Amino acid sequence: MTDHALEEETSFGEVVERSIGQSLGQMVEASIGQSLGATVEATISMDDQNQPRPQVTAADLLRYLMIPGTCLGFRQLETAIDLAVEDENRLLNVIDELYPLVAQAYGATINSVQKNMRVAIIAGWKNGGDKQLERLLGLSYHARPVTKDFIDLLADYLRRRK
Repeated sequence: MTDHALEEETSFGEVVERSIGQSLGQMVEASIGQSLGATVEATISMDDQNQPRPQVTAADLLRYLMIPGTCLGFRQLETAIDLAVEDENRLLNVIDELYPLVAQAYGATINSVQKNMRVAIIAGWKNGGDKQLERLLGLSYHARPVTKDFIDLLADYLRRRK
């Protein structure tokens, strides 16, 4: 392959962004009340208008963060985030509180749940999810968050949107 051919290849993240990312991205951004590049002041003034925000699910956020739905960890992350939204105290001790509930729901072991979720997060990170996470939260991450922190970030995001 020539250098020119390498430049023309698109990443999985770009393909997802073109196919569903734009409309999903717009939906997620609408849920926070801002478009890309909007200032905090503009966001606050939009919130003051009491306009209903679109409902965003954990699955929507995971897809927005470029995590492939084909990963077993995708569904397990979705369940873990929903459980953390339901009771944020489950995040205080994920090994004893959260992971066993997810493992039970999927008939898996705690270790496999932890590994599956980590692999899904890594896949999303490689697909461009780091940039999407930065867009979503307004914070830059130089390293991939650990699974517990990733679940906490997304659960907190959904909790604030209720």
